[in-house]
Amino acid sequence: MFCHAPIGDGEDTSELLDYIVEHVPPARAKHGHLNRGPITEVVIEVEGRTFRARVKEDGLELAPAVRLNAWVDLLLTRLSDAAAGDPDLRRSFLRSGWALR
Repeated sequence: MFCHAPIGDGEDTSELLDYIVEHVPPARAKHGHLNRGPITEVVIEVEGRTFRARVKEDGLELAPAVRLNAWVDLLLTRLSDAAAGDPDLRRSFLRSGWALR
């Protein structure tokens, strides 16, 4: 799912947040002041666990607080587990051509 995601050193974090909102169905986005402007925070609730990526001056603040690659890996694992028991979620991923774990 994230094979084309803009992940890496020096990447524009707004592109990653936009990508997540477009490709992860349960993702909720928050925008800047008065809900306008670029996405400033993404929150994803998966099987009782909250994943959050928030734009800060020095980059992204992630919850759980791990490196970005580990955060994405943990998110994918949780989404795959959730899709196994949720036919609508599984269908939305498979329809997009994503391979779940």
